[in-house]
Amino acid sequence: MSLGAAVRRSLGRWEPTAIRLYRNAFINLDALATTVASIAPTAKRILEIGCGDGAMAAALLRAQPHATLLGLDPGTADPGRMYDEDPTKVEFRRITTTELLAENPEPFDLVMLCDVLHHVADHQRLAVLRDAAALTAPGGTIAIKEWERRPGPGFLLAYAADRWVSGDATVRFMPRAELDTMIMTAMPGWSLTSEHRIPPRHANLLLTLQRPDE
Repeated sequence: MSLGAAVRRSLGRWEPTAIRLYRNAFINLDALATTVASIAPTAKRILEIGCGDGAMAAALLRAQPHATLLGLDPGTADPGRMYDEDPTKVEFRRITTTELLAENPEPFDLVMLCDVLHHVADHQRLAVLRDAAALTAPGGTIAIKEWERRPGPGFLLAYAADRWVSGDATVRFMPRAELDTMIMTAMPGWSLTSEHRIPPRHANLLLTLQRPDE
């Protein structure tokens, strides 16, 4: 059991509050969701890859109440377990993007990856981005929020949180140049539509890309 899991178990009913306070030290999810909504305001179908406990899904649906959301997370025992918004607007599934593609779903207007890639093994990152691209509707948007590898104590704090608190032995943050190259390789012909820094940490890099119309 990871340190984070042990701490969560010990918190009992205080777990949701403690998790929010801990997460807020690194990322303001409502600011992130509002920024994404300003770029893809008409998105009706949202896919979140790596949805975790459902906090990002809740923030996205607060910012885009007209939308529905599908959250995927094959590495989480109970995806979306802390989601506390309208249950009729969301579905959480413990499957991979490859498994979802095999179902030939209707493509999504917005695909969100929030702090996902640095938790994916290096040899699988490109495949996840290619799957995300394949699941996006023509003219749709992919939003990729990653912690950019930068010198300084913030990087060390984020790494320690993901490596030892979360217990992810494969975590690796990418420098900006590596992330850009991976995105261009996975999504040739796509347009980079915006770049943002999400508070409270400057290392919170959000990139949005638009799929060409077909």
